[in-house]
Amino acid sequence: MKKWLIPIGAYLVVCIIVVFLPASEGHDVLGWKLFVGQFYAIPIMIITALVTYFFSKSDTTAKF
Repeated sequence: MKKWLIPIGAYLVVCIIVVFLPASEGHDVLGWKLFVGQFYAIPIMIITALVTYFFSKSDTTAKF
């Protein structure tokens, strides 16, 4: 479970940042901002999940 806390935290931080950023006229709606924010949040979540997976994997192999 600890492996997923960092990627989900990064996902939430990106979504919060996207909501507070200004948008152009007509696209300044919370739902639209969250929809567009997914294009940034999902890749960051995947990248952080891979990084935490490989770091936790290298920690467990170092104990042997």
